Amino acid sequence: MSPSTLVRLSTHVTALVVLACIAEPVAAQTPLHSTVFPADSARSRGTTPANTQRSIVDTLTATLAKLEMHETTVPAGGAPHAPHRHVHEELLIIRTGTMEVLQGTATRIAGPGAVVFMASNEWHGLKNPGSTPATYLVIRIDPHDIPPNGASSTVPPAGAAAPK
Repeated sequence: MSPSTLVRLSTHVTALVVLACIAEPVAAQTPLHSTVFPADSARSRGTTPANTQRSIVDTLTATLAKLEMHETTVPAGGAPHAPHRHVHEELLIIRTGTMEVLQGTATRIAGPGAVVFMASNEWHGLKNPGSTPATYLVIRIDPHDIPPNGASSTVPPAGAAAPK
């Protein structure tokens, strides 16, 4: 290498070393260990006319890039959001009331104690057909091999419709 190339290389290396020394370290998130989430530990994520949400946990675990759980309450006749699809999978556990569950082109009814599974990239939606509010727990599961906040879509597949 020529002397001028060595000087330029040395300048670049020095600049990188200086940047590395002054950069703020990024704290690594510790995976969630076994725990109990008391019923009153959830924080409000917000209230809209469509629903009320309380956040329970949103973190990584030893085997998941993201474990997110929240409780949603939907008023009588309401829907928490438009039907959609996304990369991650979800489990819903109906606590009170009744939810009409759209999965692809099928509509199913889920009452208290029912467990609903929403598979990756499958069209789904929810509606409360009852005369009282319905509350359910959402458990979002993101394995390490999907991108963070994976793509979602509100474009329905052919033949799919919103819950009636």
